[in-house]
This record gives sequence, structure tokens and C-alpha cells, in this order.
Amino acid sequence: MRRNTIILSFLILYFTALNIMSQEFPDTVIGINRSDYRVYLKTHAPLDRLYCQGEDFYFLVDRNELRQVEESGIEIRDRYLAPQENLVGLEISSSQGDINGAYHNYNETRSLLKELETRFPGMAQEITIGYSIEGRELNVIKISDNVQSNESEPNIFIVGCHHAREWISVEIPLLFAKYLLENYSLDPQVRRAVDGAQIYIMPIQNPDGLEFSIHTYRLWRKNRRYNGGFIWGVDTNRNYGYMWGYDDNGSSPAPDSEVYRGTAPFSEPETQALQQFLTANPPVGSLSFHSYGQDILYPWGYTFTPASDAARMYAIAREIAYRIFLVSGRVYTYGSMITSLYLSNGDFTDWVYGTLGGLAFTIELPPEYMHEGGFFTSEQMIASAFAENLPVLLYFTNYFITGSDEIGFDDQEPFREKVSPLRTSQSF
Repeated sequence: MRRNTIILSFLILYFTALNIMSQEFPDTVIGINRSDYRVYLKTHAPLDRLYCQGEDFYFLVDRNELRQVEESGIEIRDRYLAPQENLVGLEISSSQGDINGAYHNYNETRSLLKELETRFPGMAQEITIGYSIEGRELNVIKISDNVQSNESEPNIFIVGCHHAREWISVEIPLLFAKYLLENYSLDPQVRRAVDGAQIYIMPIQNPDGLEFSIHTYRLWRKNRRYNGGFIWGVDTNRNYGYMWGYDDNGSSPAPDSEVYRGTAPFSEPETQALQQFLTANPPVGSLSFHSYGQDILYPWGYTFTPASDAARMYAIAREIAYRIFLVSGRVYTYGSMITSLYLSNGDFTDWVYGTLGGLAFTIELPPEYMHEGGFFTSEQMIASAFAENLPVLLYFTNYFITGSDEIGFDDQEPFREKVSPLRTSQSF
């Protein structure tokens, strides 16, 4: 009798868990025309955008969201199931590291940062700036020629993995830290960067979400805040204090939304830690890596009104696109966040620029397979993505040291022919 009771209890828990997972985890990708989505946002919370093709946005939606879209009457121009084989965990042919292969998980990233500090004690300092919801360290590595001193040099801040499923966004900052330290004596651009600036690199802003994406649900986006009612997660890239909750189109007040902004500005320990750290060490420039989209973006995300430094940020974004093009021939588009993607508020880049005054950019790394959501990038893509962004990182750091724009765009006719800025009209 006792054995039967245990089996019955297990089955109840198992099917309850399956039911919760079916409600929590989106499983359908839908395409909606840009203008139709703008109409939808007038009465509904924003959806979780995956990518854009022409005038169509593609979103990852759960059953309830799909029903709401269908009942709204707007046209669904395309739909397909998210690739199920990759939703729980990841099958990857690699003997390296965790289940995510050559991609770095939380422990591997933390170990590498500590190893770099040990190998380069005069130039590298690993700093724990706080702890996540689940108690993981939030790690930053400082790189400078006199790393133990707080010098009167420009602070540069580079961050990855606000969104858990964007594994490639961990790799670019992490590999840059490694490259700076290992090539200091070999590369004059590296030496100028390390000697002339204080470079702070945070490969993982959302460690709990990353681990959940690796081991439980590949497309997980948010952190792991429990919101009640079997609903988890706050989008930490909607939780910063500048224009937090400005409207319900750029973020959502609904806890089950993938762009849920939280209960208050900086309600999450992950964003609180960055608020305290960057307020004490304000950057003159910051880069936030995401995937995917193949875009270079700058403020504002919450309003169509141009930022006061829009012309300067436009020139820098254009130069970033040019330097990527020289390496790989890949075309990144560039422009302000709101004219390129969609409304967002409470985002990191707007906060750095709006509150701390630093020139701030988001780099959306390229997808491997657009129609599969772009997040299932192979291990082989790590090297190429880093190779095309390395000149960008060095240019960006040295830009604030030399005070020279180093713009070479106007003399590059092939680049001018292939690359154009993102739309600048106020259409959405």
C-alpha cells in the first residue's frame, strides 16, 4: 500500500510539473507585421521578440499569448514550432566542458576569471560585486596596467548575458579579457588600451538564468526570481532605473511576460549590484553584448526623441560596423534602439547613458540559423564572432583614451555601398 501511495504521489508530481512546464515554456514562433504589432501593443503586453525579417517581427509565444494574438484579430503571417529538440538542455557533439560544450557555463567562467587574475596579478583583478537571486557570485574582472590602483583613466565597461539563452554573449567579453592579458606584450593596440584605461568586464550578468538555460530550458530569457503562482523571472534588461516602467509597450508589468520589468526599479540583486558598482566606477563608454540581430544600437530605446549625443554615437556605431565588415564581410546595421527594433524601457544601455552619462551601445551578435530562432549557435561560431568583434573592442576602448574618432568610413566605397543605417523615421 505504501509503495502504491509513493508511486501515485510521484505521478501526481510528475504530471503537475509537466503541466507547469507547458504553461511556463513558450513553444511557438509567430511572425507579425511591424505595423500590426504596433496596433497590438496598444491593448496588450509586449511579446518576446526573436528576430526581424524585413517588415515582419518574429516572437516566441506560449499558449496564452498565442491565443491573445489570435483573438486580437491581427494577421499572423507565419508560425512554426520552436525547435523542440533544443528546448530542454542541449545535445552537442563536444567533449569539452559542460553540456553546452565550448560555451562557458557559470563555474567555468568564474574559474577562468580567477585563473587570469593568478596568471597576471599586476594587470588583472577579479571582483565579486554582488550575488544573484540563487546566491551565485556576480563577477567582474578589472584589467589595467596598475590594477590595484584607482587611476584617473577612463573607465570602460563591457557586459554579456543579460538574457540567459544568449550564450554567445558570454564568450565575446570573456575572450576579450583573455586576449588583452595574453597579448599585452605583443600587440601595441592592446598595450595602449591596458595602459590608458581601466577596463571592467562582466561576462555574465544573469548567472542563474544561464544555468537554467543550459540544464533545463534552452530558450529561458529572464533571471530566476519567483513571482508566485508558478511563475518565475524578471527581465533584468528592463529592470534598470532610467525610465523604468515608462510605458507598458517597452516593458511589461505582467509577471508571466518575457519582458516583465519587476516590481520596482532595481528590484533584482543582479541590477542592484551593477547600479552600486557602476555608480562608484562610472564608465565613459559601455558595450552590452546580446544575440541576436546583427545590429549596433544606442539610446534611446524608450522614446523617438534623439539623444543629445546621437550624432556622436551614430558615428561610433558606423565605425564599429565598418571594422566588423573589414574582418568578415558581415554587414551589421546600426542606429538608435527605438528606430531599429522596438520600444524598450528600463534597459541597461539607456540607464548608463541617461543616468551615468557614458556613451552606451548594445551589440546584437549575428545568428547562425535565423529561422530556428538564432540562439542555437554552434561552437564553431564562437571564434568567428570574436574575431570580427575584437577590432571593435580595441577601437572602442582606445577611442576614449586618444580622443580621436579614428573614423575611416568615408574612404571605404565598398562598405558605403553595402551598409546603410537602420530606418530613421519614427514609424514603428
